[in-house]
Amino acid sequence: MLRSHCDGQPGSADESLTLRLHSAQTRRYLFSDALYIASVSPLNLYSRNAPFSGEHWLLVGSVPAVQLFAFAQRLQQLLSFIILITLAVGFVCSWLISRRLARPVAKLSAEVAAAEADSSAIPHLSATGITELDQFSSAFTQLSKDVLDSSTRFLRIMKLASAELGGYELRDDSVYVTDNFFSMLGLAQEQPDPLTPKAFRALMGTLEQRWFYRLSPANNKVFAIPQPDGSTHYITLRVTHILGESASEVGLAEDMTTTVLEQQRIEHERDYDTLTGLYRRRAFDRACEALFQQPEKLGCAALLMMDLDNLKQINDTYGHDWGDQYIRQTGQCFAANTPANTICSRLSGDEFLIFFYGYQDQAQLRAQLELLSAALQRSVSILPNGKQLHISISGGIAWYPTDGHDLLTLKKYADFAMYQVKHSHKGRMCDFDIGSYHQEAYAAQTQQDFERLLQEELVTYHFQPICSARSGRIAAYEALMRVDLPTLHSPAQVMQLAHETGRLYEIERITVFHSSAIFQRMQAQGLFQSDALLFINSIANVSLTVEDVEEYAQRYPELLKRLVVEITEQEDLDRACLERKRNVPGFSGSFALDDYGSGYSNELNLLELSPRYIKIDISIVRGIDTDRDKQQIVSNIVAYAHARSMQLIAEGIETEAQLRTVIGLGVDLLQGYYLSRPAAVPAPIAPAAQAVIDQLEHQRFNPLGL
Repeated sequence: MLRSHCDGQPGSADESLTLRLHSAQTRRYLFSDALYIASVSPLNLYSRNAPFSGEHWLLVGSVPAVQLFAFAQRLQQLLSFIILITLAVGFVCSWLISRRLARPVAKLSAEVAAAEADSSAIPHLSATGITELDQFSSAFTQLSKDVLDSSTRFLRIMKLASAELGGYELRDDSVYVTDNFFSMLGLAQEQPDPLTPKAFRALMGTLEQRWFYRLSPANNKVFAIPQPDGSTHYITLRVTHILGESASEVGLAEDMTTTVLEQQRIEHERDYDTLTGLYRRRAFDRACEALFQQPEKLGCAALLMMDLDNLKQINDTYGHDWGDQYIRQTGQCFAANTPANTICSRLSGDEFLIFFYGYQDQAQLRAQLELLSAALQRSVSILPNGKQLHISISGGIAWYPTDGHDLLTLKKYADFAMYQVKHSHKGRMCDFDIGSYHQEAYAAQTQQDFERLLQEELVTYHFQPICSARSGRIAAYEALMRVDLPTLHSPAQVMQLAHETGRLYEIERITVFHSSAIFQRMQAQGLFQSDALLFINSIANVSLTVEDVEEYAQRYPELLKRLVVEITEQEDLDRACLERKRNVPGFSGSFALDDYGSGYSNELNLLELSPRYIKIDISIVRGIDTDRDKQQIVSNIVAYAHARSMQLIAEGIETEAQLRTVIGLGVDLLQGYYLSRPAAVPAPIAPAAQAVIDQLEHQRFNPLGL
C-alpha cells in the first residue's frame, strides 16, 4: 500500500523501486534487478472534509514475472514437444503405409505388363491382402478372360466361315492389318516395312489400278486377283468410315470367288442356250443393239429368221430327246458355218435368228447365205429306224438398210417373210417383200382390231383359283385376259402387237384397272372370298404414271393390300419400273415370278425381283410325276424359296398324279385345270382334287395312319 502526496504525485516506499505504467491499472517494476508485475488500485479512505483528505492511498499487488509466466512457458514447451513427436510418428507411419501399398501395386503393375506381352494368355494377378486391390484384380482377370473367350469364338467362327476374311483399320497415325490381308489381295511380296498410313494408301491404289474388277452392291469394290496356278480369286473389299474422336477407316476383305463364279455361270446360262450353245434371245438383242449404235460396222447386213420343219413330227414319232438332238445339230451347224461377223441365236423352241453384218453389198452376203444353206443340206442325222434326216428349215430374210434401219423392224419383216415361206414352200429362204406385207389384208385388219381394243377396252377377264396345298382353300385368283375380235382371239396376239407398236403401257393400264374393277364387283356380290388375293399379269418393263397410281388408290384402296403383281419370267426386267411398282403408296409390294423354268435364265430374275411368289411353269409340272429331273428342279427351288420366305405355286396341274407329286415336293399353292378352270365365275375346287389334298394332309399329320 502506497501513499501519495496531496499534489497528486505518486509516492515511493523505496528509492530503488522503479514503476512503469503498463496499463491503466497494471504496472511493471524492477526490484533488486527482478521484474515484478503489479496491479494498482486507488483507495478513497477520506472524505473531502477529513483532516487527511489530501493523502491518496493505492492498493498494490505484485508477483515476480518469472513466477507468473512459468506455467505458460511449460505449456508452450509441452505443446512444441507434442507437435514434434506427432510429426515424427506421422512421417514414420506414412512411410510404412506407402511401403505397404506401393509394393503390391508395383507387383500388380509388373504382372499386368507381363500379360500385355502375351495377348493369348489370361493374366494371373497375385492376392495383395488389400480388399479393394484384390477386387480390382479379380475383375481385371475376369474381363481379360471374357475378352479372350469372345475373340477366340470370333476366330473360330472366321475359321469355320465358308469364305476367307481379312481386314484392316486405318487411322491418321497408324495402320493395323490382319495376317492374311495382303496375301488375300496378292500383295504379300509388296508389303512395305514399316507400314505407314501413306504407304498403305499407296499400296491400295496400286491394287485398284492392277486388278479392279467391278463394283458390287453398296459400292463395294471387287478385285480379280490372279493366282500362281492360273486361276483367279475374286475379293470383295467393304470399307466403312467410323466418325468420332478416334476417327478411322475400317475395311473387310472377303473371298467371293465361289459367289462370283456362280454369278458368271448364271450370266452364261442367261445369255447362252444350253442345248445349242447359241445366244438366247435377250443376249442376241443386246449384241445387235450394240451394233446398231455403231452403223459404220453394219455395212450391208441381213437378219435371217428360221423355223425348223417337221420338228413336231420328229417329237411325236421318236420322242423329245430326238427332237432335242435335231435342234442341237442345227445349232452346231449354224455355229460351224457362219463367219466371225455373225450373231446366232436360238429364239425359242425350233426358231432361230442369225444376223449377218459388215458386208460390202448384198451379193457378197448372199454368197455367204448360200454356203450356209449348202451346209444345212449336208448335215445328216441317223434316226432310230436307220433313215437319214437332213436339216429342213424355212426362213425369211430382212435386209439392212434396204428393208429397215432398226432391229425391231427387221425382226418383224423377217418373221413375216418366214411366215409366208412356212405357208407356201417349206425348206426355203425368201426375202421380205414390202409389197406383200402391205397388201396383207389380215395384217391391216389385225391392226384395226387392235386399235379398237385399246380405244374401247374390248377385253374381259376370267379368273382361275389358286388354292392352298394344305387345305384346298382358295387363297387367290389370277386374272386372265380374254379377247374376242375378228382377227384377235388370244392374249398372246394382243401382246405381240403391243410389243411391235409400242403400246405396252396401254395394255398395262387396261389390265390393271379393268381386272380390278371386275374382281372388286364380284367380291362385293359374294362370288369371291373377301380375303382372296388378286394376281394381275404385269409387263416387267412398263409402269403406270403417277396419275394412274393415284387414281387406282382412290378407286381400289382395299385391293392395294391384296394385289400381287405377276411378272413373266421370259420378259426383260427393268429395275426402275419394278421399283416404281414396288413403291406405290399402300401397295403390299408382293410380286410373283411367272413361268419359272420356261427355258430362260431364272436365277438373275429371282435376284432382281425378290418375289414373294414363284410360279413353276407348266412345262415342268407336265410329266413331273414320272420325270426325276423335273422333280429335282422343283425340290431345289422349294428349298431356295422357303429359305427366303417365298411361296411356290405349281401351275398347269392337269392330273391327280401331278397334284400328288407337287404337294409331296413341298409347294405351297396349286393352280390348274384339275383343280378349277378359268371362268368369268370360277367353280370351287373340284371334289376329286380336294379329296387328294385332304388325304395327303391327313397322312402328313398321321404318317402311321392312326
